[in-house]
Amino acid sequence: MNKTNHREQIAILSESEGIFTTAQAERSGIPRDALHDAVESGCLERVLRGAYRMVGSGSSYTDELAAVWKLTDPARFSHERVQPDDWDGVVVGGSTAASLLEIGDFYLSPYRLYAPRRVNSRNPIARFSRREVERADVSFASGLPVTRPERTIADLVLDDEDSSPVADALRDAAYDDREFDFERVRSLLVEALGPVRGERAYRALLDESGIAEEGREER
Repeated sequence: MNKTNHREQIAILSESEGIFTTAQAERSGIPRDALHDAVESGCLERVLRGAYRMVGSGSSYTDELAAVWKLTDPARFSHERVQPDDWDGVVVGGSTAASLLEIGDFYLSPYRLYAPRRVNSRNPIARFSRREVERADVSFASGLPVTRPERTIADLVLDDEDSSPVADALRDAAYDDREFDFERVRSLLVEALGPVRGERAYRALLDESGIAEEGREER
């Protein structure tokens, strides 16, 4: 395959993946030296080591986060990882999810991600926790798998975030979505902390948020 064909393949991969990895490029028939040449010529730029974006394709404030997520399983394409029947469980969560969902006042980085297995990363911009997240608790934001608001609220509690901003996030989520599932938040906390501690954490969160249980249906 000549340089022109490599450029065409890079453009196709960029269009389908946005941020793409070296391993994804190799699966598409693009060798490492072609990536190096594309960077040298100004057609590609490195987002992180092993992750690239095509110059002129439109950058996003989530590019670095996308690179972090993709590099957790660099050879698989994004659509392969998020299928309900083949969900790999690596998801943006906690404070980073809250930022993407625009609930509460949390920063996007350092990036918070959960995985069902241990992820060894020396990248100081990313924080991984071993945590099981069901596919039903996942939505998508900026093309990335992100915990749904109910799961995000529960995880903020489990991550020991300060209670006041978590309560703010709960208010934002509840008032933005009349279908917000309070019971899902409670069940997640009970599952993770046990019936006594989980119920106590849930009641404390409700109290601090100022959302009266009996008044939920009046939102």
